[in-house]
Amino acid sequence: MTLTEEQKALFDALTALQKRFVTHLLNGSNQTEAYRKAGGRAKGAGERSKANQIVTNSNVQAFLKSVQYQAINEAIMTRTEALERLSKMGRTSLSDIADFRNCLIGEDEEGNPVYQASWSFRDSALQDPEAMAAVAELTTGKDGIKLKMHDPKAAIKQLGEMMGWEAPKQVDNISSDGSMTPKAPVVIRLVGVKSSDEPG
Repeated sequence: MTLTEEQKALFDALTALQKRFVTHLLNGSNQTEAYRKAGGRAKGAGERSKANQIVTNSNVQAFLKSVQYQAINEAIMTRTEALERLSKMGRTSLSDIADFRNCLIGEDEEGNPVYQASWSFRDSALQDPEAMAAVAELTTGKDGIKLKMHDPKAAIKQLGEMMGWEAPKQVDNISSDGSMTPKAPVVIRLVGVKSSDEPG
């Protein structure tokens, strides 16, 4: 995370212990762990108390508040990022990330050549994490390596939904008789069974 000038000024206003403490907090430690890793001297129950003192300090609070939005913002995928990822999944095919070939592995008893099919990832695919994100599953087993791609049609359908490409769905609220009134339910009377609304 790159700090803005305002965030740098707030960070510079902290003591050395506070700086180490907030750094560990931002790296995922809880308050007590951050205090311990920052080099705090208190032990046992005192650690929690001292960590709480640091985190409630007004300078520490100001700095944490200034970076909180940025840290949360960096963790959330934007709509544009989602559209780009889905677009890449919809466009990437197996031949875009893998090379296929037949390799001569020897001869049979009659002297005929024996070939074996093989594949490998293309170098460009290994350098493009978005293309590799189109791979849904990569497993090895007794039959060799199994490579399964995400369904490009599903990615395209999801893109269409996000972009509003689908036509609005029509809902027909008209009854079969042409009115907007639903039909009354059909009552079936069983012979020998009294209804709860019939007298005794």
